[in-house]
Amino acid sequence: MLLEVKKLRSGYGEIPILHDISFQVEQGEIIAVVGSNGAGKTTLMRTISGLIEPFSGEIVFNGEPIQKLPPHRIVAKGIAQVPEGRQLFNFLTVEQNLMIGSNISTARARRQESLELVFGLFPVLAERKKQQAGTLSGGEQQMLATARGLMARPLMLMMDEAS
Repeated sequence: MLLEVKKLRSGYGEIPILHDISFQVEQGEIIAVVGSNGAGKTTLMRTISGLIEPFSGEIVFNGEPIQKLPPHRIVAKGIAQVPEGRQLFNFLTVEQNLMIGSNISTARARRQESLELVFGLFPVLAERKKQQAGTLSGGEQQMLATARGLMARPLMLMMDEAS
């Protein structure tokens, strides 16, 4: 089991958004969380990523509870998130944005290998590696956001509004 979420309750302040959410993700499995605006999809991802502390419940990743860990420790364990709205550093180059994605100890040693991987997946990023991220087209920015997530060498990549 790669990820197991058990009876998760989470929200903002004292306002609950997620009520007793439970699901499992197996290694190699692709899942989609669908729902209307305001249904809690982003809240779920932020909670798994450690950006929001859950009210109750358990998040187990690779057999280890992670619900109390800070975001940087969760990334180091192998979970990366591509946030809604891309959240790029527009005045930095494509390559600099990618380097930020590999700024955890487990990924730093493999930066060059990771760059080759993402440039192989997204050749247009290799062509534009010295270009400022803010000057890319919307589709290219989404490629960059996805590639930045992959630079962390995650075991699980979560994508919020991947369009």
